[in-house]
Amino acid sequence: MKEKYNLIPNETALLVIDMQNSWCHPQGSIGRNGYDASMMRGIIPEVKELVNACRESGILDIWTIQNHYPDDITRQTHRIRPHTHRWKAGPPGLKDTWEAEVVDELKELAQKPAEIIVKHRFSAFFDTRLDTLLRMKGINTLLICGVATTHCVETSVRDAYQRDYDVLIAEEAVAALTKEDHDASLRLMNKVFGVVLKNEQLLSLIQGESIPLGFETEKINN
Repeated sequence: MKEKYNLIPNETALLVIDMQNSWCHPQGSIGRNGYDASMMRGIIPEVKELVNACRESGILDIWTIQNHYPDDITRQTHRIRPHTHRWKAGPPGLKDTWEAEVVDELKELAQKPAEIIVKHRFSAFFDTRLDTLLRMKGINTLLICGVATTHCVETSVRDAYQRDYDVLIAEEAVAALTKEDHDASLRLMNKVFGVVLKNEQLLSLIQGESIPLGFETEKINN
């Protein structure tokens, strides 16, 4: 029989990653570079539902805002061109531009009581105040949603796991540029760094229910 799991609201936070125009709007830099942003835009209702459910249950929501700088000298010192300078439309999420703003459908939610973490790289933890904030709040469990599954989501999940947080990823509230890459990233995160749950399962947890997490201990063949 699988052991059931439940959330402790005051020890849990929802991390909403980079729901900004650059990635989630068809006229954002991703779209202008010829990529299909529809998958990332498509999760907006699911993200909204999770935020509202968490607030009703007393679970803190934390939003990351990725800012890039056009004159970032650290990008210029690379001998191998970094990814943000490989695109014709230029770096995404430029500071103080429409690109860096939260999409209109979520902009009102990304206000108080939300906590905002500004970051400059993939990870929500790298050179930010996130870890300090979580420790100050007594948070040991993170619920993850946002974009992109393969980039900022997975990197943040890896870093959370490295810092001994328990991590639950909302399968239908994370997205990437392609379903193939998205699915591969979810498989890896579920196998190693946390557990991937359907939104329905995560909402049940948020609302105070206990559920089986559904994974089994791996068997090693001799």
